Amino acid sequence: MDQQSIVELLHEQKFRLTQERQALLELFVSTEKMYTPAEWHEVARNHGVRVGLTTVYRLLEVVTKVGLASPFLMDGNIYYTFCSGNHHHHFICLDCHKVLDLYECPAFESVPEGCTVTDHRVDLFGTCARCQGDAH
Repeated sequence: MDQQSIVELLHEQKFRLTQERQALLELFVSTEKMYTPAEWHEVARNHGVRVGLTTVYRLLEVVTKVGLASPFLMDGNIYYTFCSGNHHHHFICLDCHKVLDLYECPAFESVPEGCTVTDHRVDLFGTCARCQGDAH
């Protein structure tokens, strides 16, 4: 999804995109890892983006609402990663928290009788090739 489409989605939610929020959004879109809100705040500060933690939470709330972020509960913390808006799944490295998008969709052969599937979510958790190489 291009930047203009993202901006339009956020405007539909009455989300005012200040210069700081725009910089935070660009950082969020370009990062391939998942972070907690506090970690996103620290990443932003390290990249010279001066926003408060409340702004980080508000951005994560609105991009999740419009389907551009996926939250993951791991070890009692909620991590967020950017999603393109197209249907896909994820591989999440439990060591480095890198998130890889998977566009192949599994077939579901055994849906309970009488049930209709309207949506699904499949995420895979493990160790990425780079982290496996670091262990050897």
